[in-house]
Amino acid sequence: MINLSELSRNVSTKKDDELIALVEAFRYFNRSSSTLNQAYRRLEEAAENLAKELEETNAELKNKNAELDRVNQYLEDILSSIGSGVIATDLEGRITIFNRTAEDMTGYTSEEVIGKSYPDFFTGEFEDNSPLLQTLMTGNPVTGFERELQVREGENIAVKSSSTWIASESGERLGVVETLEDLTQVRELERRMLHQQTLAALGEMAAQVAHELRNPLAGIKGFAGLLAEDLQQDKSSHRMVGRIIDGVNALDRIASNLLILTQDCPSEFERRPLEPIFKQVIELIEASSKGKFKVETEYPENPYPARIDAGKIKQLLLNLLGNSLEASGGKGKAILGYRANPLTNEVIITVSDHGPGISKEIIDKIFNPFFTTKTQGTGLGLAIAKKIVELHRGKIEAALPLGGGTLITVKLPII
Repeated sequence: MINLSELSRNVSTKKDDELIALVEAFRYFNRSSSTLNQAYRRLEEAAENLAKELEETNAELKNKNAELDRVNQYLEDILSSIGSGVIATDLEGRITIFNRTAEDMTGYTSEEVIGKSYPDFFTGEFEDNSPLLQTLMTGNPVTGFERELQVREGENIAVKSSSTWIASESGERLGVVETLEDLTQVRELERRMLHQQTLAALGEMAAQVAHELRNPLAGIKGFAGLLAEDLQQDKSSHRMVGRIIDGVNALDRIASNLLILTQDCPSEFERRPLEPIFKQVIELIEASSKGKFKVETEYPENPYPARIDAGKIKQLLLNLLGNSLEASGGKGKAILGYRANPLTNEVIITVSDHGPGISKEIIDKIFNPFFTTKTQGTGLGLAIAKKIVELHRGKIEAALPLGGGTLITVKLPII
């Protein structure tokens, strides 16, 4: 017979065990879930920290890259601003650096030459003529080597080159750098200096010759004068003696002009107005043309005195207006004027005419001694004018106005 009470007790015990197991399972699940949540939070925190570190690292890398870009740009600006050409190559002779001055000197752009072989552009007639290639081949730096550098279109320019190795901190050779100094202006200055020395020597010789000529000229003139007194004025011989005297006077003027041009002339500078000097010169020029040549004036509203040597300024204006008179064939007009420029502390005198003008080919030569396009004359007038202007520490220049004729501008310091 089944014991219902015991059966009920067994069933109840079984259910309790299952319930207990289920509770334990829930507890284990809760503990596992808690552990997983904690692990997830730790992983999430680690991921956040890693992301933050990565962001900081990226920001630091970005700042370093920006700083590196600034340094590179600064170095490029330095290279571009250097007055010497800079060309660098790697160990194979391929160009890696080509600054702005090198571009200006050679006519090539950096885009054209970077990455290309140096000998393809700059070897010239002899390959060993290049310091950069000498350093690459021999390993020896080169300093101050003067040579002709072949540039674009096959032209040559005079340069002074130096080359040396580009090395890392550890001493590893990375390439060669060459600096180029353009000697064009230096050579031009040397040429001008030699020309000035030649002119100075010729000037000393001319001054000595002019000085020695004046004594015999004075004797010839004196004896010719005595001879003229003994001859009847209506005789042809008297007229011939007169021509001798005229020739002697012309030679004496040339000798005097040579002395003015070649010697240091004492000057007496004083501050005085220009209008009275202009008036005297205009009267002399117009009188010499018998009224056929007129000189107009252009003055500022208020007279502006300048520190000048009045006698030399008078001679200057006579020479300039005399040139205008001859260029105009003894008739026509010229304009003489001046204006003040307080900003540059100058008085600017201008002489303009409507004559045939000067060709562009010779305008730079007209102030040279003995240069003339006339069949008669010595070519000393404008040279003496320039000498007078230089004695006043001024400048003189010629220009060709659009309307024709010639414009001479003289700039004199006010003080």
